[in-house]
Amino acid sequence: MTLLRRYKNLLLVTVALAFASACEGAVAASLRAGAGRAAIEIGQADLPVDGYVSVHDPLQSRVIVLDNGTNRIALVTVDLTSMPDTLVAQVKDIVGRAAQMRAADVVVSASHTFSVPHVQGPAPDPAEQRRKQQIVQAIETSVTQAATIAMQDMQPASIGFGSGTSNVNVNRDVRTADGWWLGANDAGFSDKSVNVIRLEGSDRHPIAIVVNYAVQSSIMNESTLQGGGMQISADLAGAATRYVEQQYGDGTVALFLVGAAGDQAPYLTAKRNRLDRDGHSSTVDIHEAGFLLVDLLGERLGGEAYRVAQNIADDNTNAPVLAVTSGKVRVQSQAFSPNAASKRPSTTYRFEAGKPVDVPFWIVRLGAIAVFGFQAELSSQTAVDMKAHSPFAHTLVATMVNGAAKYLPDAGSYDRITYEAMSAPYFKGSAEEVRDAVIESAGRLLNAR
Repeated sequence: MTLLRRYKNLLLVTVALAFASACEGAVAASLRAGAGRAAIEIGQADLPVDGYVSVHDPLQSRVIVLDNGTNRIALVTVDLTSMPDTLVAQVKDIVGRAAQMRAADVVVSASHTFSVPHVQGPAPDPAEQRRKQQIVQAIETSVTQAATIAMQDMQPASIGFGSGTSNVNVNRDVRTADGWWLGANDAGFSDKSVNVIRLEGSDRHPIAIVVNYAVQSSIMNESTLQGGGMQISADLAGAATRYVEQQYGDGTVALFLVGAAGDQAPYLTAKRNRLDRDGHSSTVDIHEAGFLLVDLLGERLGGEAYRVAQNIADDNTNAPVLAVTSGKVRVQSQAFSPNAASKRPSTTYRFEAGKPVDVPFWIVRLGAIAVFGFQAELSSQTAVDMKAHSPFAHTLVATMVNGAAKYLPDAGSYDRITYEAMSAPYFKGSAEEVRDAVIESAGRLLNAR
């Protein structure tokens, strides 16, 4: 099967070239950019929510706005596990109004920290539901502030790309006596590349640093305090971006785009699965001591991002093409059987194909740089294949973009019967169909005149 093979019987690609964009030859002013960051203010009166009783480190909203004189686009990351469609729409509207731009050209993502409440989910009682709503309002206020700061910061800018390597992630699919389950598999595949975009002003000081890496920010996932309850934290992505921001100071914003981390975890976690001598899994929690791991791994990832950023040269393009393109790929869903409700290691799980469904994607073009964005959580191998065959000079793969859609695992995950495959709403082979379609769409976008 070739990488660009067309799946005519199962694949429907609808590419809505929804750029607010003209061609490369258009006359345009120089690139301008601005960035803003604002804390999501969660007070003690807003807690407890979903078992969270206090705040360890503040969550943030970060906004980057780019304008080439013809088109304006924005990148937004909010420190949440995921963002439901309603919140995505609210954030797009807020940034669109603040930046005087189309909501369709605002690209919203969650940092994918696991140490936050699901603020728009159901609550056990009216009081907690009110507290959740207060947190949603705090998120909206934070995004408004960050977007306003970004617009106030707009200035002539240049853009460049660089890539490094970090080992703070690890494949999380582990073979046990009962089947494949979650853990730390050093022999498993991981994408170790740290992809960095640097936007700098005419004074060469960074306006913004975009960090893209394939890891879930789940060091403190489900880890409780020794006294009970959990603490809110931006986790690994938060620690890494704070490190970069502290190195540069003076208004630099570091925005995290979570990569294809469906089968990736932090190398060390506070609450971990441990195999006994018979191959059976149990859990161990080191509680609040785990925040030392957040600091250490965050410094390691942030340090590599900073090193890469320091060595990036701009691309010498005065007004790079800016475009946001959306599309969708029709694949087969996975029909969940009744016995699939309780996920556990299995060697006999049967996957069943369901009805056709659409997988949305976005391509953000920043001159010679492309960001392939997905709601679904991809496997690391899928992203590596996309980057290797992308027609763009530099490609980032980001997930949790403009919503969330659970897992889109590679075909091998179904063969092994991994947690991601059992939890996926898509049938085996869907990831490969999406991969091929996005690469084809990227080629059309790059060649558009």
